[in-house]
Amino acid sequence: MENMVFGPGNEGREVFWNTQSFQIPLDLLALVAIAIMAYGLYKRWQMWTAMGKPEQRTDNRGERIKILLKNSVLQASVWRDFYPGLIHGLIFFAFFVLIWGAAFDAFQFYSGIHFNGKPYLILSFIFDLFGLFAIVGVFMAIDRRYIKKPERLGYKGKIDNRPEDAVVLLLILGIMITGFLIEGMRIAYFEYPTFEMWSFVGYLTAQLFQGVHPDTLRGAHKAMWWVHTFFALGFIAYIPYSRLLHIVTAPANQFMKNLKPAGSIEPIRDFETAESFGVGKLEEFTWKQIFDSDACTRCGRCQDGCPAYNTGKHLSPKKLIQDLKDHWLERAQLYVEAKKAAGQGGEAPAVAESEKNLINDCVGVAEIWDCTNCMHCMEHCPVFIEHVPKIIDMRRYKVLMEADFAPELQLSYRNMENNSNPWGIGAQLRADWAKDLDIKTVAEDPNAEYLFYVGCAGSFDDRGKKITVAFAKILKEAGVSFAVLGTEEGCCGDSAMRGGNEYLYQALAQYNIEIMNGYGVKKIICTCPHGYNTLKKDYPLLGGNYEVYHHTEILVDLLAKGKIKLNKSLEGVFTLHDSCFLGRYNNIYRQPRNILGAVPGLKLVEMEKNLDRSFCCGAGGARMWMEEHGEKIAYARTDMAIAVKADKVATCCPFCMTMITDGLKDRGKEETMAALDVAEVVWQAMGVEEKK
Repeated sequence: MENMVFGPGNEGREVFWNTQSFQIPLDLLALVAIAIMAYGLYKRWQMWTAMGKPEQRTDNRGERIKILLKNSVLQASVWRDFYPGLIHGLIFFAFFVLIWGAAFDAFQFYSGIHFNGKPYLILSFIFDLFGLFAIVGVFMAIDRRYIKKPERLGYKGKIDNRPEDAVVLLLILGIMITGFLIEGMRIAYFEYPTFEMWSFVGYLTAQLFQGVHPDTLRGAHKAMWWVHTFFALGFIAYIPYSRLLHIVTAPANQFMKNLKPAGSIEPIRDFETAESFGVGKLEEFTWKQIFDSDACTRCGRCQDGCPAYNTGKHLSPKKLIQDLKDHWLERAQLYVEAKKAAGQGGEAPAVAESEKNLINDCVGVAEIWDCTNCMHCMEHCPVFIEHVPKIIDMRRYKVLMEADFAPELQLSYRNMENNSNPWGIGAQLRADWAKDLDIKTVAEDPNAEYLFYVGCAGSFDDRGKKITVAFAKILKEAGVSFAVLGTEEGCCGDSAMRGGNEYLYQALAQYNIEIMNGYGVKKIICTCPHGYNTLKKDYPLLGGNYEVYHHTEILVDLLAKGKIKLNKSLEGVFTLHDSCFLGRYNNIYRQPRNILGAVPGLKLVEMEKNLDRSFCCGAGGARMWMEEHGEKIAYARTDMAIAVKADKVATCCPFCMTMITDGLKDRGKEETMAALDVAEVVWQAMGVEEKK
């Protein structure tokens, strides 16, 4: 497709309409459109830089450029969800190609140099093809947004269609259709030369104008050319004032992607001097956290897989970000106006406090406590918006500044503080699970290769202790050199941190770090993904640097090296529940599947939602210790396991074990289905106890 007044041949150029008559007004219109766009981007830039704490997001530029090329140019993050990715890809790649086509035409137009021959015809074919792609993409988008209306495009059944959505789609459609019409008129004017069949869409369009007088075609071509031009220039001018702004903000946000380990949470570092903790007003977010809200395209992928939203809770990650954006638009404009009033380069005067509270009026309290920190939203956001850290920052404010949180969570915090575990069981009983296993402590064997960090669930929860015992027996049978901290071990602090009690978390973490550093610990094994993730990613920020392994990683290695043998057949159908903190946080998907695949007789079937789309059990983000209202997330996940007719549900996390077990009981399946940790499956398949 092309929007030139001339065709690829020289035929008839001298008799087609005169280009000199419109070059000056065209240039002026183009300058006006670019000026309007530039002004809009400038005003937006003022708002982006108006408020927020400083944050470095331009380091490691080589890595960031790779991320940008992969996800912006190649659209990798968009293609992860195929059908909407296809729609966006058709339109995006069409524009990407046609921009070069427009540049090619402009060069011919202004230089007076006109290209001919087969290469030009091939380009004509490509431009027509991608113009057709754009039209198909727009109609698919219209069908999806206005006819099919998937839940993710709205909230609680109400579709969030805005006038700008229709304007953008119609603008794109107008540009493409008028482009083909002027091409068809030109081809008809020159009486359908055979080489024009390379411009196949234009050639077909030309059939509409059979029998039309050449003078009429010439006049209509000129009029339609101007319509096309107004559409194209209007598109450019409209970018900063509509959802088209994501052409700028999406690549920018992708470039500024967090390069720290996935899911790690920046600790509060100024407890001694800070006047406020967490985020209680918009200005206390970093500028990048605020910019996130303007990068959101309302695609709804975050909401689509959110366990809270999908079980009827208040939280929608998309709505949360959009609510922050609405609040930011109000506040940022005040900051811009205040700075303007202070004079260019002057310090902006104080901006009055907002009449709206960030938490309550903008973001509901229930929303920030509904989150399980499963990170589905962040994993599947195509522009890398960071929802979870914002929620934790707001939780910190509620806990540390207002002491406003659920009573049951208050009990868990007190138990962690007094006995270093959420159950409140005496800390002196932490090593009782190992009484009959002849397992040494690090104090007794400081040269042990691995520290087995058992964690609270593995030490105090009856079901969790069975997992701990099974894994410890496997290690002993395989001859692995390991030891435990025993009663010196403390709670990892994950639930305290993700529940907003940063002060308690740091106290727990610093205790553990001091103990482990004192013994010179280098390698750690965890059976709980929450402890695993915290020790691996969050402890280094406080001075605890270790090689941390999840027990599934160790089991896979032991199997590969032949240090354990699975001799016993375990007949039955198993399904695997992917732990969020193991999968999305640490990309451990293959290991548990390889373990189960190595068990004789075991048949593994996948649930509807698995791997990076796995549905949360509902226990993360301190939700393990809080009451859940309405449909329970764990029960919804259990229903997915029941649906595949599995005999056993394999888990890799003691929290998941608790939630799935509760789900099986609620659904009346405890007699016909059971939940087993992969370590228990391996221990059974080894058949060691039967030999004894």
